[in-house]
Amino acid sequence: MLMIALEGIDGSGKSSIGKELQKYLQNKYKNKKILLTYEPFTSEITTLIQNLGWKDGISLTLLFSADRAIHLNWIKQNNPDIVIMDRYYLSTIAYQSSLGVKKEWIINVNSFFPKPDLTILLDLPSEIAIKRINKTDKFNFSEKIQLLEKVRHNYLELAKEDKNIKIIDATKEFNTVLKEAIMNVEKLFS
Repeated sequence: MLMIALEGIDGSGKSSIGKELQKYLQNKYKNKKILLTYEPFTSEITTLIQNLGWKDGISLTLLFSADRAIHLNWIKQNNPDIVIMDRYYLSTIAYQSSLGVKKEWIINVNSFFPKPDLTILLDLPSEIAIKRINKTDKFNFSEKIQLLEKVRHNYLELAKEDKNIKIIDATKEFNTVLKEAIMNVEKLFS
């Protein structure tokens, strides 16, 4: 199974790029089973996160990680050839470390999860992201929005540590961003 993770702060375009990337791959690789999934994955844990709010980074780390374990079990049961994940463990590291939780502990909690073959980081300044954020975002907590620039910085630092993280400038026109994402994915097949 090939794993592709889409990461970036809220409003960076992960969901839109994920949908188009899935369409592209399904058209090109008709004999392959391609899944597009989202984190958080389970409605029960999503409800717990909504009720908790955006203040307790340790609880959030554990909730998102528990959700991820359930998510990965579901993916394995569906046995895809390719899975595109709209958020994965880098989100937990970038967001919860911005709340003061030690990055090393978050990495350790998530160390049991498989590493993606490719992570595409859609990079976007927080002021642009805030303008794009959908008002119906279920995790649109004011505390989280205030931390977006710090989260962006955390993502960029994580990208320096991992050669499988490809940064794409998400301020560019959508089709340009999509073409760059496709180009990075195609390198996995060559």
